[in-house]
Amino acid sequence: MTPASRRALTLGALLLSGSLVTAALAQTGTEPSPPPPAQTIPAIPPTPPAPQPTPEPQPTPAPQPIPAPQPTPEPTPAPTPAPAPSPAPAPSPAPAPVPQPAPPTPTPQVTPVPAKITAPLLITVEAQWPALVNGRKTTVPFTRTLTIPGKRVEVIRARGVITESLDRELTAFLKALPTTAQDARFEELWDGWAVVQRNGLKVDAAKARANLLAAIRDPKGIRVSVPVTGQVAPNRTLDYFASRGITAHLGTGQTNYYGSSAARVTNIHVGTRRFQDRLLDGKTVSFNQMVGPITTGTGFVTGLVIAGERTANGVGGGICQVSTTVFRALYAAGLPILQRQNHSYQVHYYDPQGLDATIYQPSLDLKFANDTGGSLWFQSDWDDESSTLTVNVFGKARDFTVEIGAPRTLSTTPSPADRLIPDATLAKGQRKQVDWAAPGAVIEVTRKFMRDGKAFKQDTLRSTYRPWPNIYLVGTR
Repeated sequence: MTPASRRALTLGALLLSGSLVTAALAQTGTEPSPPPPAQTIPAIPPTPPAPQPTPEPQPTPAPQPIPAPQPTPEPTPAPTPAPAPSPAPAPSPAPAPVPQPAPPTPTPQVTPVPAKITAPLLITVEAQWPALVNGRKTTVPFTRTLTIPGKRVEVIRARGVITESLDRELTAFLKALPTTAQDARFEELWDGWAVVQRNGLKVDAAKARANLLAAIRDPKGIRVSVPVTGQVAPNRTLDYFASRGITAHLGTGQTNYYGSSAARVTNIHVGTRRFQDRLLDGKTVSFNQMVGPITTGTGFVTGLVIAGERTANGVGGGICQVSTTVFRALYAAGLPILQRQNHSYQVHYYDPQGLDATIYQPSLDLKFANDTGGSLWFQSDWDDESSTLTVNVFGKARDFTVEIGAPRTLSTTPSPADRLIPDATLAKGQRKQVDWAAPGAVIEVTRKFMRDGKAFKQDTLRSTYRPWPNIYLVGTR
């Protein structure tokens, strides 16, 4: 067979083979499966896969598309049918859950039994004291308690007796009770002022110990009562005030003496005692009459006083702290002023300025008219820790109240140059300051008398202060 014959035979075989393949496909009634569509990503067009170099179509595992078959050597291969519309892609399967280790078996919790707590013992004294509230007789409670902590009670209860230490504590508690009567006086309670008569208490100590022992031996015992068997009245009772119609608080005055010397504080104490629990009958309140002579024989000591153009040593220095405080109490009570003189210059002890009163025996006094129609009662107290002096005045109830406005400065004058005063008691060249500069001023304060929320009267208090320099003593010795 010639070469040409062999080539013709081979070509014929190939053509026959292609026809047979085509016929077989036609007999199956199906067309070649189209490639699955690529996953759609919004706004990004899919990229078709590149054709494979092999002559025969090679299936590709899902979900990759199957490349189109390469043309055969025939001059005109059969066209590939158009693919049918692609169905919607199936949703991606959810990833299989990762196996988690089983949680450990919980260990059973044992609930602890709560510790037993022993309640404290409360040893209590209770009584009612006579009182006068707005002119009406009533009572106010008195209570005092000794607390024994629970842990200590547990130890004592285990012994079943009153221990020596507990007995000493009970004895001290009973001894500290107010067994001595105190004279009735005004007290500021939770809802206002009242006269309280603090009677002396009589208690049954033996019965108190019996009650304590019973509570110790009773596991549920909590309270121990100290029996009050009687009360002893003081010399000054409620009737002292009720019979005089002194039932109302009229006014309070207060000043601060911080920075005062020891001598000045002593004179403040001595002068204030003249207004502690003091009754005043009559139609005129005179400070000099109430305080009495200001001398060393009456308890006053030498301190600094304002004398003319300078501050100098004098008996009773600091008494004006008392007169200023008394003035403020009577001014707040609404009493008419008969005589009052402010200090020569502004003194920082008497802030706010414009409400001070100086006295200088025997000529210069502080006087008010008592227009209350009854007696006045003064109570005064000091507190050296806060350097506060307080004076309260009481009397017959009034049908009006008093409002005091804030001081108004009408004019001021600068303080002058420093003043130097030769002093032979100081070494030459030594300087000691005895006064501090203060500007001059004219200050007014208005006082209004109110009834049913309306002012029916008012008055004005004017104070004129001279400008004052720093004053130094200069040694000449």
